[in-house]
Amino acid sequence: MKTQLPIFLVPVAFSLAAYIQTASTSIAGGDSGELVAEGCNLGTSHPPGYPLYTIIVYVVTSFGKKFAPGSSPAYLVNIASCVFGSVASGLISLSVFHFTDDAILCRQNEFQNKSRKNNNEELRSSVLHFSRCSSAISSGLMCSFSPLMWQYNISAEVFALHNLFVAAIVYAITQFCILSDPVPITIASAFLCGLALTNQHTSILLILPISVWVAFKTSMLFKPKLLMKTTVSFIAGLSPYITLPIFAMKYPHAGSWGNVTTFSGFFHHVLRRDYGTLQLYSGKKVGSEGMLERTFQWMDDILNEQMCHPLLGGFILIGIVSVVRVRIQRTIKKKNKKPKNEKKATDINHALEAKLLIEAQRMILVSLVFYLVVFHSLSNLPLSNPLLYGIHQRFWMHPNILSFVIIGVGMHRFVVYSSELSSWLGKILAIAIIFLPLIAHKRSYSASDQRGTMHFRNYAMSILDTLPNNSLLIINYDQQWTSIRYMQECEGARPDVTSVNLSMMSYLWWESKQALYDEIEFPGTHYTRGNTLPWMKGGFTFSEFIDANIHQFNENIFIGGKLNFDDPQYDEKYEEIPHGLVRRIVNRSLSNVEKSKIGYSEQYRVDSLEAWRFVSGYLSANLPSKSKYSEKTWERTIRIEFFDHLISRATYLLDVAVTEQQTLKKDQNQARVLSSIVEAAAWLEMAISWDDVNPPPPMRKNLGLAYMYMVRSDEGGGFPFVEDIFHAGGDNDGSNQHQRHNWWTRKNEEDDKNWKQWATLRWKEEWGSFLELDSSRAVPGYDQVKMIYDAVLNKANARA
Repeated sequence: MKTQLPIFLVPVAFSLAAYIQTASTSIAGGDSGELVAEGCNLGTSHPPGYPLYTIIVYVVTSFGKKFAPGSSPAYLVNIASCVFGSVASGLISLSVFHFTDDAILCRQNEFQNKSRKNNNEELRSSVLHFSRCSSAISSGLMCSFSPLMWQYNISAEVFALHNLFVAAIVYAITQFCILSDPVPITIASAFLCGLALTNQHTSILLILPISVWVAFKTSMLFKPKLLMKTTVSFIAGLSPYITLPIFAMKYPHAGSWGNVTTFSGFFHHVLRRDYGTLQLYSGKKVGSEGMLERTFQWMDDILNEQMCHPLLGGFILIGIVSVVRVRIQRTIKKKNKKPKNEKKATDINHALEAKLLIEAQRMILVSLVFYLVVFHSLSNLPLSNPLLYGIHQRFWMHPNILSFVIIGVGMHRFVVYSSELSSWLGKILAIAIIFLPLIAHKRSYSASDQRGTMHFRNYAMSILDTLPNNSLLIINYDQQWTSIRYMQECEGARPDVTSVNLSMMSYLWWESKQALYDEIEFPGTHYTRGNTLPWMKGGFTFSEFIDANIHQFNENIFIGGKLNFDDPQYDEKYEEIPHGLVRRIVNRSLSNVEKSKIGYSEQYRVDSLEAWRFVSGYLSANLPSKSKYSEKTWERTIRIEFFDHLISRATYLLDVAVTEQQTLKKDQNQARVLSSIVEAAAWLEMAISWDDVNPPPPMRKNLGLAYMYMVRSDEGGGFPFVEDIFHAGGDNDGSNQHQRHNWWTRKNEEDDKNWKQWATLRWKEEWGSFLELDSSRAVPGYDQVKMIYDAVLNKANARA
């Protein structure tokens, strides 16, 4: 016991210190915002509801309000995740420590036979004990410092708690093997398994094989009392699910998932039928990888990404071989059978514990294979998409924990085999093992350090603060929904804005939620496709929904994401205008002529620029950097979305300006659109240089078009001034400091005279590059661009 305590506390202390130091003060990506939001108000999270996590979040944030009033709810839950992850590290180390007990695993004769003991054997014995300790501590810390574990053990997500449950179940297995009376730990573990299922359903892939083994070893089916106690304990562990309907009835609020207040709705939610039971992904499965390919990708990830060096994969092989090949003495069949003397009793207990520990290690291996086969057979997320790969990758932490347990066993067995050649060689290797977590820490620290990052808080506010008072925000994009929901529910941001999830509106249970939205009028039971049976039975289309609410919200309706269904009537009646990081829904009531007469392009330029001042204030100086956040992360999506909407605004501004110029030219009127055209070109240029991307063909086409209309412009007054609303830098790591190509700031007297020559040169460069690309041929208007380009060049050559 004295040895076990430091084996547990050392990895807990070191991992907790690293986690707290690198934890963010706000929400992370993915489901983090929604989970904290539902926990703050005891709501219902997305299927299967995560009742245990909801309760934990509520307790943590409630205590935080009293004892840490200056901390955000997200930060408090992040710290709770740090605790869960660090305790899991300690339990992994303890499990390895028990699995590598040579004295029990029938190797005691090598160093406990007093008649053969000498100084060299004493040295070897101390080396093996030190190796056992170093392997246990190192395996726990290496697991904790692997990039994937570190990322989610400092985030307000269910995965840190899941990691704790997996580690706790593995540790419970070791206790089942070494305790003289396994009944109490069996009953307690049943409760633990039930509790684990209230947090993450994938726990079943560990619980099922282990439960079968425990039931066999205890002959549980032939012991009714034990079976009944274990079953009751397991059901008690599932009891947090009872809180779903209780909280839904007592604390109903808009934005929560499902109708869990009825039996059918409750089981519908818990069984994840909205997504498809036993599936991760409700989207199309076309081109999705098979089980073997997913397993190979997991192997590649754990060897090349999660370990501090791929060669450490050799320890997995050593661990597997040592577990599979070791032979144990089958000295006794029944536990607690009284032997003839005390020495005989000790030998029998050692033999029995050895037998169970070896079988338990084999069950860890079986559970690992079982998880990989079953999970990868059921998982349907297409891994070719980097973001979906990152979502799928989260579920690899479960098998990674089992793998690091095997690695710990393998490290110790490697030292054991080496010490048989030389005790000093074993000592050197045992010491070297201690330094592996330091290498893992150094390798993962930079990417895992989230101190001071508030990417998703800023992202949410960059949307909310652009909206007029009492607006309706329709969201059909997970990252917008989770981050905005957190800010509104937990931090009270923009309570005047009504946000509603479009995907939620498409479920049959949505009718039960409509009464929670006093401001919104629903023209039917749920959102669906028009001219279908659900629509005829009372559903409504998106067009009908907007018709019912457009005047109620004074035309201040905005949408983020795409529609679930095609809606021709909506496309005919309404137009979506870029507005910051969302789009404003407006009626197509004005013709191009009417828009041109009121100077629509200039009006849009000024109004949309005001919205982008908010976006820039929150994001432009703190965009997630490419070097730190790969395309597998949610943080990277913020950067992508920032530039996508920036380009969308520039493209729309260019389109309405060119349309206005052409319309008024037909009526022989002078359009004042040069400022809009110049600003559109400036933003396109900035997006290319700032994000350091090779512009796609349509972008080159639009940029060339902008320069062509600059050259053709007859407006006087010189080259228009374009205000730079973006903060210098653009990457929070400073890697792109002062590198943006803000060409409009290089304005002087000479530029005023020659800007049309410069615009002509840029037109030639952009359309020339566009026409050189084979992929440009598929872009609408290619032939017209080529005809104009060739005509201008031929005319210029003729003059020359």
